Amino acid sequence: MADLRVSDAQALLEAGNWSASYYLAGYAIEFALKACVSKQFSVDTIPDRALVNKLYTHDYSVLVGLAGLKDLLANHIKAHPDFGASWAICNEWTPDARYGNWEEIETRTFLAAITHQHNGVLPWIKLHW
Repeated sequence: MADLRVSDAQALLEAGNWSASYYLAGYAIEFALKACVSKQFSVDTIPDRALVNKLYTHDYSVLVGLAGLKDLLANHIKAHPDFGASWAICNEWTPDARYGNWEEIETRTFLAAITHQHNGVLPWIKLHW
């Protein structure tokens, strides 16, 4: 789902629909973090209800904690300032972005922060799912 949202966002960007692209791209990070959390679930065990209920959030910081990535993220940001800048850009996203009027440069910057091969947030999350 994360990769599909990026692909959709890139298509919307290239079609000049920058606001929809920006909004949709944010879900790529959310889905990726939720994938990291989901690996805690076992096929033959009903997951903890409290954990499942906590997953009903769009807050990346909460999801990072639920995924057990808080310390790894902090260390990676400290060791890689360019990644830290990408995280800061991504971490500004909320579902309320759907009400925004996003410009092309903002959307391209956001997508780069998500997808950049070396400093992108999504490639880093993929290392942990």
